[in-house]
Amino acid sequence: MPIKPLRGGEPIPLDSPDDVAALVGHLSRGDREPAWLGTHFAYLAGTRPEWFQPHQETVIADPRLLARLDLSFADLRVLFDGASDRCVELLYRRLRDRWSFGEAWALSAIGTDAALVAIADDVRQGGDREVYEESGIWIPPAGPAEYRFTPHRQVITLEAGDFPAADHPVGLPLDRVVRDPSTSPVSWHYLSLRLADIPGLPAWPATHAHLIGLNSWCMWTLFAEVDSDGRYEAEQAVFEDETDDEIGGDPTTGRAVLRPYGPDLLYCNGHVDLTPGVVGTVGGPPLGIYPNPSCPSCKRLMFHTATVSHHIREYGDGWRSLYLCEDCHTVAVTATGWN
Repeated sequence: MPIKPLRGGEPIPLDSPDDVAALVGHLSRGDREPAWLGTHFAYLAGTRPEWFQPHQETVIADPRLLARLDLSFADLRVLFDGASDRCVELLYRRLRDRWSFGEAWALSAIGTDAALVAIADDVRQGGDREVYEESGIWIPPAGPAEYRFTPHRQVITLEAGDFPAADHPVGLPLDRVVRDPSTSPVSWHYLSLRLADIPGLPAWPATHAHLIGLNSWCMWTLFAEVDSDGRYEAEQAVFEDETDDEIGGDPTTGRAVLRPYGPDLLYCNGHVDLTPGVVGTVGGPPLGIYPNPSCPSCKRLMFHTATVSHHIREYGDGWRSLYLCEDCHTVAVTATGWN
């Protein structure tokens, strides 16, 4: 079975709506460990989220159930997608009565027009803007909140080898991704993504965008403009943990393959990262545990495109995320820790 809880007992099948009702029963009674529940609900989000739809209001209406739902925001967004206006009203009322992170995440996950209006109102009434922005949601000066990510998510798998015509190449020479490698702070190439293969992205002036590395283990951001060939120029690096040591890397090359979420992935500890070959995701919200970059020019929260682990091509440590500002044609790549 592709469900592998790290603790809490053996998994139960989720092969029918009745099985999902039984899982929600465990959530209601609180008779299973949160991690066990979270792994099962993550599997449900990745396979048959429509089976959870009849239970959305039951879970949202009871703060105790919501608190037991130990999920990433990415999975919560799938399960709560399109929840009713009554759910929005319940969450907004509780947030205004006593603001909490979990209620804000639940409201953020719904994604309807009513929910986006409620998020903006919550922030303007004193709610925590940073929590929403870390989840990839921008609150402009006026009007409703905006998702700055596409809801269409896929996993990224790695195939090592020589693939000259790869759609998503791994390990390109730097002169293929930056205009002037001799002056650029960029020292590594992880992955280039053909953006047409990621549904829901904003329009972009180039076919590809690049996940690159700097000579620092972690905790940095690179901003860059793109030239007519899609290469990066006018790069600006911001370091939180700069190092003078030379970081060694694995020169492996290959290609990334984008795959849909489904029952062929391994769901363990609430995620699919332990699936053999999986090195990240495209689409979906950002990690939700670090601040996301705003465009240096227009100050709008940038659009999350992909997040990969450094294992895609060993260099540095942690996660590497790619963001776009479609208005200013600016990219950002961030390097963050594991949690």
